[in-house]
Amino acid sequence: MAMGIRKSKLVFAAAACAAAVTLASCASLQHSWDQGNVHGVANLINGGQSAKLAAMSSTPFLVDGEIVALKADVAGFWDGIIKAGYKVEKPELNAANPVTADSYKLFADTMEVKSFFAQYVKKDTRILELKTSAGKSVLLIIKDALFSKKIIQGFKGPY
Repeated sequence: MAMGIRKSKLVFAAAACAAAVTLASCASLQHSWDQGNVHGVANLINGGQSAKLAAMSSTPFLVDGEIVALKADVAGFWDGIIKAGYKVEKPELNAANPVTADSYKLFADTMEVKSFFAQYVKKDTRILELKTSAGKSVLLIIKDALFSKKIIQGFKGPY
């Protein structure tokens, strides 16, 4: 009898895991994650949290169409925009898409940026476009896997 109960608990646990995986792939859940990422990065920028932004950023890092190779330079980028007073006022998720073969063109249609995407930007990465109250857009390259930490791989804007 105890063996049957353990087996049914195991079957229930497997079914619960399958349901969780199915739910995780839902478009509405992905939209919520994307929206959360936009607001999370905007809140860090607006709050002057350059050190946290630098810690979340990968190297190499893409800024507009330029590749930043050193961690210290990525930290300098975030410090610079914070010290310049850059704010992301009332950010709204305008678009969110998985990376495709042509996503690099959103940053710059160059071989350097194309190579960056081919080498460093993997399939579980998303391009998020946020619109600010000033009507400007900012693009983020975000890798946000279910069981790993969020990583910012690129930033473009405002444009």
